[in-house]
Amino acid sequence: MSAYRFLQDCYVGTQLYLAGTTASTADVGGSLPANWIPGACVDPQDAAAIQAVWNVGPRLTPLARQQWSTIPVALPAIYWAPFNLALTQYQLTGAGASLGPRCAGALLGNLP
Repeated sequence: MSAYRFLQDCYVGTQLYLAGTTASTADVGGSLPANWIPGACVDPQDAAAIQAVWNVGPRLTPLARQQWSTIPVALPAIYWAPFNLALTQYQLTGAGASLGPRCAGALLGNLP
């Protein structure tokens, strides 16, 4: 099972997910494909989702905002943060921190 909260309005296939919406993968009866690779615009909600985000590797989290819905979007609880910039390593925050750092191959964004 993988559950994700969308940080911005997104299309996955032909399905629109509004910012703030939570969706799970098809292997547990959800509407996301079972083999869906999470983008940077989601906040993982369970251990399987956190592992999937870690497997994809470091990416910049986009602005958390909505365009079509009126639901306020909370900031992500789990996101990539700098760990060792000399080695271009980043680590997930929160529950994802236990998975350890990953190399991004280059600095992400305007970090010191």
